[in-house]
Amino acid sequence: MTFLFVGPRGERTKKAFLAGSVGLFVNFLLGFFKILAGWQSGFLSVVGDGFNNITDMGSVILLMMTFYYAAKPSDKEHPFGHGRLEYINSTVMAAVILYVGITLLVQSVQKIMHPEDTTFTPFVAVILLVGLVGKLFLAWWYKRAGKKLNSHAFDAYSADSLSDMLSTSGVLVATLVEYFFGLHIDGYVGTIMALFILWTGYGIMKNAVNSILGATPDAEVYKKIRECILSCPGVYGVHDLIVHDYGPENHFCTAHVELDSSLDLVESHELAENVMTTLREKLNVQATIHADPKAVSNPREEGYRRDLESAIYRSKLPLSYHDFFVEERNGEIHLSFELALTGPCRLDDKEIYEKICECLQEINPAFTVETMVDRNFISGKVYGADKEEVLQIANLEKNHRILRKKETGKTDGDRD
Repeated sequence: MTFLFVGPRGERTKKAFLAGSVGLFVNFLLGFFKILAGWQSGFLSVVGDGFNNITDMGSVILLMMTFYYAAKPSDKEHPFGHGRLEYINSTVMAAVILYVGITLLVQSVQKIMHPEDTTFTPFVAVILLVGLVGKLFLAWWYKRAGKKLNSHAFDAYSADSLSDMLSTSGVLVATLVEYFFGLHIDGYVGTIMALFILWTGYGIMKNAVNSILGATPDAEVYKKIRECILSCPGVYGVHDLIVHDYGPENHFCTAHVELDSSLDLVESHELAENVMTTLREKLNVQATIHADPKAVSNPREEGYRRDLESAIYRSKLPLSYHDFFVEERNGEIHLSFELALTGPCRLDDKEIYEKICECLQEINPAFTVETMVDRNFISGKVYGADKEEVLQIANLEKNHRILRKKETGKTDGDRD
């Protein structure tokens, strides 16, 4: 499978393997010596900390395997690639961390109830100090890898290493307190360490599950895609941008772009194709573009936009608008736009429509309105649509189907 190491994704996999190999080596050394020191001294928290490092080794191996298989190209069963394997890896890692945390918590509570004497040695102190330095290095190393590879999985490992560093600090404190003051706080410190581990596992699990379910991608991804679209010639605006995350550096998007309404169908299609090509070449983003008309040649359009903004302000509703278009016909000014909520609102869609209509007609009685409310990318019912115009379109489509049937003997629903 040498093809996995060819091209940008192959290079990304190589870098992930290098970062993981360093993590494996450091975790092995830390785990081995901590377990040895804890076993000799009888410090349960030191042994637990060592086993946590060994568990991290297994997680790193799993992460390296994940990067290898996530680099596979798309196939018939997985048309969007295998990038979400990284999120599944984070879920598995979180489950392992939670198991270790629960186990250590049970053992620590038992030791609080039945304390045992331990033996302090300089060897234990040195091992714990080395562990602190090692975990601090891994936190920095994984964070660096996460930035270079744009990988939340490595970011999760960095957070886990920082948590381990804090836990090891607690173990060192417990060791010194027992040696100098004779107080058995090993079980209490072990409990705190277990809670740290559980909290880390919960955070990683939450982020991974959100990514699998389809949470909002990073704001920087949206910013780059939006700027790329707006840089294309002939594009006057972009809205309804939806980004689908199928793994790091594997994004698909849909967007509405505003084009000059005077363009014909072929010209609009060419501009939309140019936007999709630009996104694919510059950002490696597969896109589907919907063209929205903008009355560029109408000098009064900007004034109508300000009227709508004024109406929204007067309504005191938490709204923004997009997809704005205006037609002047038969003595009426027909405004068409979509509204989006920018905060909580008790009114339903129809009440919002009626409120905006009222405010607009106070500004200019010639205004007629057609709008709908988007709630988290879910479009609602269209209010104010010209029923006669909708009926004419439906009749045209019906006549087209009848004509096609007469010419070919088939309807649009038949297979050729």
